[in-house]
Amino acid sequence: MPLVRSKIQSQAILLSIVPLAFLLVFLGVVVLLNLRATEMTTWTRHATAVLDRSDAILTSFGSTNQAAIDYTQHPGPKTLKTFQARSAAVRTQARQLIQMVDGPAKKQSAAQYSAVSLRILALLDEYIADIRSGHPAQARALVARPSTRALAASFQVAKANFDRSERQLTSSRFRGMRDQINLYGYILLGLTFFGILLTLLTTGRFGLSIARRLRTLAHNAELLGAGQSTTPVSGDDEIAELDRIYHEMAQRIHDTLSAYRREHYIASTLQRALLPQVLPKVPGLRVDTAYAAAAHAAEIGGDWYDVFKLDDTTVGISVGDVAGHGLRAAAIMGSVRQAIRISARVRSDPGTVLDRVNRALCADEAGVIVTAFFATIDMRNGQTRFAVAGHPLPLVLHSGTEVEQLTGEGLILGVDPRAEYRSFDVELRAGEALVGFTDGLIEVRRDYFKGMDDLIEAVKVEYGAMTSENIAEQIKDRILANVEPVDDSAVLFVGITHLGVNGSSQKKTWTVDVRERGAAYRVRRAVLWDLSSRVSAGSDLSGVELILGELLSNVAQHTPGQAEVGLEFQDGEARLLVRDNGKPFKSEDGEMPDALSPSGRGLHLVRSLARSVEVHHNGGNNIAVVLPVNTLDAA
Repeated sequence: MPLVRSKIQSQAILLSIVPLAFLLVFLGVVVLLNLRATEMTTWTRHATAVLDRSDAILTSFGSTNQAAIDYTQHPGPKTLKTFQARSAAVRTQARQLIQMVDGPAKKQSAAQYSAVSLRILALLDEYIADIRSGHPAQARALVARPSTRALAASFQVAKANFDRSERQLTSSRFRGMRDQINLYGYILLGLTFFGILLTLLTTGRFGLSIARRLRTLAHNAELLGAGQSTTPVSGDDEIAELDRIYHEMAQRIHDTLSAYRREHYIASTLQRALLPQVLPKVPGLRVDTAYAAAAHAAEIGGDWYDVFKLDDTTVGISVGDVAGHGLRAAAIMGSVRQAIRISARVRSDPGTVLDRVNRALCADEAGVIVTAFFATIDMRNGQTRFAVAGHPLPLVLHSGTEVEQLTGEGLILGVDPRAEYRSFDVELRAGEALVGFTDGLIEVRRDYFKGMDDLIEAVKVEYGAMTSENIAEQIKDRILANVEPVDDSAVLFVGITHLGVNGSSQKKTWTVDVRERGAAYRVRRAVLWDLSSRVSAGSDLSGVELILGELLSNVAQHTPGQAEVGLEFQDGEARLLVRDNGKPFKSEDGEMPDALSPSGRGLHLVRSLARSVEVHHNGGNNIAVVLPVNTLDAA
């Protein structure tokens, strides 16, 4: 795959050319400076050599003159040879001096210096010739001539002129070279400053432009993530391309989420539509339900709950879950729930009902499995029969704060058409309840055992609260607090408020035996559960709980055996009646109890909370309390 150079990379490469160009110019100027410095060194060495040669000629003349004097004093071949050698050296040096200099002016000055030197050598040769020929007087006359003396002075002048000319020329060259070096230095300094400034400007402009566009890109990403409109990044480089890709990805995600939302809406709407919209009002039952759909469309499943009448004395309840998710699971859920209803009306035995539903599911829906719990409650005595098909068994709330899970077993529906399901029995009393649920509630954190512990704790808390408007909803909210549900969750709360099919809905009676552990606790719940369905919103049920608690505590203190608690609805009022056969107690109206006395404070609290209190002692204690609530009949 060929490499394609990015546009930002190309811009960066072009940007790097600016400092590179200035660096090359800088190096060029440095090279020129080095060349000039080398040239100056060369000139210095040459000038030094020329001046040294000029001085060498003067020195050689001195030695030649001394050799002539030595020959005059001691004529002989040796002294003559010395003179001739030194004379030849002067001639050689004079020729070399002319060759060393360059330029017409210097060559002329060197030629004059050499010519004077050669004329002096000619006089010395003539002097030696007179000495050799035996004419010393003639030699002395030659030396004494004024022209000879003038020639010696000319030599000094010629040497001085030559040296001065050489020094002036070298100095002039040095000044020119210095001026060039200074010029190059200024150029180098100016180029360095200008190069740094231009590099900073170009790189800064490029960097700020890239940073600004990247900030716009990041801001656009945040806006796109929040589903808000953006201003696309301009240009045709990689940043603009990345921004365009972000917009395309955001649009695809938006389209996908829209599809998910539509599927989620359709599936959840279908599922809710297939759940019972209105549960029957069954005398003696407190029924609360709650349902939480999965957070994602793909996780919408087939959880359900159901409560229905089988006859005047029997109620059927079911809780279940269709394996899988989506629209098909929701549709199968509706058919299975209805199949349980239809089968139960033919024969209500729970095991038989699940037998029939399992055979129908195996025949009609191959590959579909369903977990289910089905039970019937006899409202005459609380006898409850149930069967289970692989579903988590409900919790039972007994007196006090005791919570236990039902025991039983049964194969999942839809696996084996020959499977047989067994019915089990449990007895529920007034004030006790059954809590059915689906696995989405206990597996919300992917830990079954912790999920069961959390559910039991939530059930205990709500069972103790007694005054919640929807106990199932409160249980669900406690479990799913700060957690996004990954699966459907359904909760069904069925509480027994009273048993027995005789009597009027306007008047109910409960018997409490104070010798039975938890009996008073159960009756309190039964009364409150029953009352909560008959009073308007905003009624003081907490006050009713305190009143009932104080009266039952009073019964436990004064009655050795059973007592009777009644609830009547008349003329828009709710009246609580408590009758016992115990020893009469004091009941002074409006009188503050003794702070140190162990008795009397409870009845005083009841009087402060209730609308009215009547106490009669006829063979025991009869207390009638008008509760501080507004009944729905009155509203």
